[in-house]
Amino acid sequence: MATVFSAPEGFDPPIITGDDFSMGTWRDKEHAYIERLADRAKMNGHNPLLGEVVRWQRADGYAEYMVWNTQPLQLIHLRLGDAYSVEDALIRGLRVADIRAMVEREQKMREFLARKIEEGKS
Repeated sequence: MATVFSAPEGFDPPIITGDDFSMGTWRDKEHAYIERLADRAKMNGHNPLLGEVVRWQRADGYAEYMVWNTQPLQLIHLRLGDAYSVEDALIRGLRVADIRAMVEREQKMREFLARKIEEGKS
């Protein structure tokens, strides 16, 4: 059973402006925010899931959450983009095993895509 929290004080999401979209810097701002928050999450223990981001497709974007703790399972809602969220019942039913499987699938997909890109360069 998971619990969702807002990011701790001092970890406000980046403010994205129209210029950020036109210049393409919004991704860098969001990435820097996620990295900083992940570094803080990793201080909560030694579980490799700490600081990992899990997400669910919602409308034209994603509901994104960061693993904050695993005992008990705690997630931080990432208020990025449209700040979509998932249903409370979905969160309540999550287990650490579910999160681990989601993270592993995402990592395997990234590795697969990276290999395909490298193969395309050859």
